[in-house]
Amino acid sequence: MRIIWYGHACFWVETRGVRLLIDPYPEVDDDRIGGVDYILITHEHADHYGKVELLSRLRDATVIGPKQVYVMAISDGVTKVREIEGGQTLELENGVKVTAVYVEHPSSQYPLGYLIEGEVRVFHTGDTYPAPAFQRLRGKVDVLMVPISGRSTANEREAAQIVEDIRPRIVIPMHYGVYGEGNVEKLREELKKRRVWTLLRPMEPYEELTL
Repeated sequence: MRIIWYGHACFWVETRGVRLLIDPYPEVDDDRIGGVDYILITHEHADHYGKVELLSRLRDATVIGPKQVYVMAISDGVTKVREIEGGQTLELENGVKVTAVYVEHPSSQYPLGYLIEGEVRVFHTGDTYPAPAFQRLRGKVDVLMVPISGRSTANEREAAQIVEDIRPRIVIPMHYGVYGEGNVEKLREELKKRRVWTLLRPMEPYEELTL
């Protein structure tokens, strides 16, 4: 599996030959994004939906998102789009599955996180605060992408609670550095306080991680 962080909440994930792009925000450098088969959108806010119209057309990719995203994409002329609801699983190709998980983001109409199952299991929380649903994911996530900025989403302390609930092998902090700040070392200290021993793996924008 290959993972690239493009800043904010935007990631590119390739697993079993299937290429997924998550939450392309408006300022992301789309020239540095390679092939994409599916674009997963966690919710309708512009800093997550931003470049859907452009990238879906340029990459001939299928957009997947909750109802509000589905309606927006159709209105923007996107022809390849699928709606997904919390608790629903979509089987893509080569045994890759995406399951939508309802999360806590009060300013969104229907916020989702996505559990991607391929060579390993990756969970992108989208914008969220700690949520009861996360405890049901314990033992089911290898790589967790979690927000830390505290800007309408979890801060470092709340992110540590999410990590404690899920107990992934690897944690990648996100949702900071573009529209807000976040302190990775503060997250590390919060995890130590809770005696949660996981690999905290911050990434630089456009850095690739191979698992």
